[in-house]
Amino acid sequence: MNWESVREIVAAFFILGGAFVTFSAALGVARFPDAFTRMHAATKAGVVGAGSLMLGCSLAVGTWPAVLSALVGVFFLVSTVALSAHALGRAAYLSGAPLAENTVANALENVYPRPSHDRLLGVPAAILPETAPSDGACAVDMEGAGAPRDMRT
Repeated sequence: MNWESVREIVAAFFILGGAFVTFSAALGVARFPDAFTRMHAATKAGVVGAGSLMLGCSLAVGTWPAVLSALVGVFFLVSTVALSAHALGRAAYLSGAPLAENTVANALENVYPRPSHDRLLGVPAAILPETAPSDGACAVDMEGAGAPRDMRT
């Protein structure tokens, strides 16, 4: 067995492994219950899957510039996806994205102010959904105590 066939076997391993991990990430994005777990699947498995695919393709090409560019690409994936996932997760949390029903702990519960999901929909906490006006005349003052105010004036 020569080095050429070893390189091709390793490239095939990286490509097949990356494809499997990327498929797992896509399945997680489709099946997980809330935005936070979906984002976890997309970022963690996405980096490993895309990085493995890039490394496998560069090994399949077999030149040093291809391997170097794949390594630079993996470096940028690792360094940027974590930051973007943190920013998206924080924005989703602060905007009131609902947590999954089976969430065990909310570590940010007393750290950040978070509007309830009903307040985002424009339904004040004091008004039950059965008595809410249907013409959209009632809204919630997000800066105040949540008292309804008339939007027509």
